[in-house]
Amino acid sequence: MRGRLLLAALAASLVAAGGVLAAPPEDRIVPADQHSSEKARSLAAKYLNALRELNAGIYHCVPWVEIGRESIGFFRPKHLPGDDRYLSLRIYVEQDPSPQFAALRFEERAAAMFSRYVGGMLRRMAAHAAVLADPALDGFTVIVGWLKQVAQGGAVPVHETIAVFLPRPVAADYLAGRAKIADIAARGQVFGYDGATPLGQLRLQAWEDSFLSTYRMANYQPDPGVTCR
Repeated sequence: MRGRLLLAALAASLVAAGGVLAAPPEDRIVPADQHSSEKARSLAAKYLNALRELNAGIYHCVPWVEIGRESIGFFRPKHLPGDDRYLSLRIYVEQDPSPQFAALRFEERAAAMFSRYVGGMLRRMAAHAAVLADPALDGFTVIVGWLKQVAQGGAVPVHETIAVFLPRPVAADYLAGRAKIADIAARGQVFGYDGATPLGQLRLQAWEDSFLSTYRMANYQPDPGVTCR
């Protein structure tokens, strides 16, 4: 992901010099025909442009966040019955090591990441009103991963992860201002992972964090044609 940040900075310098900014990789989005049900395929085809805008917005405006291959799509939460389809986004956060952050309990680190990223990513995912209003969409999934800070000594680095599942009415209440971020943490479902090891469902104390709207990465400017919110 360090390379991702360097490429973002290089792209910005090319724009400043009159060059053309590279488009975000298309393989971040699951192709419609690769979804496993007709419901999901229909949603993916219908909202392809919205998914492309989501991908591009994060690529240009949140360059310290990486979206993995096929990490945007209409997935079925495995813990739910039937063919419920959630618009899903998986991101990995590149951040500098912090002894203070590492000293927190996992639930405290998870709450900090939830507070910092889930609300902002949810707003990007529902930027098109039609997506949020579509009765075929059952909810939203935001998966946030970050590198676990471990003691030196040759340990293999792993990611800690939270997977947040928000039914559509819960997301709608938050996006309309009828609920706070703490409310969606309580009303949704949040699962934690230490690498590939499930840690079970979490109850997090979330708070409003303005980081996404105020942080500016040094020496980076998005494409002049891109409006970052």
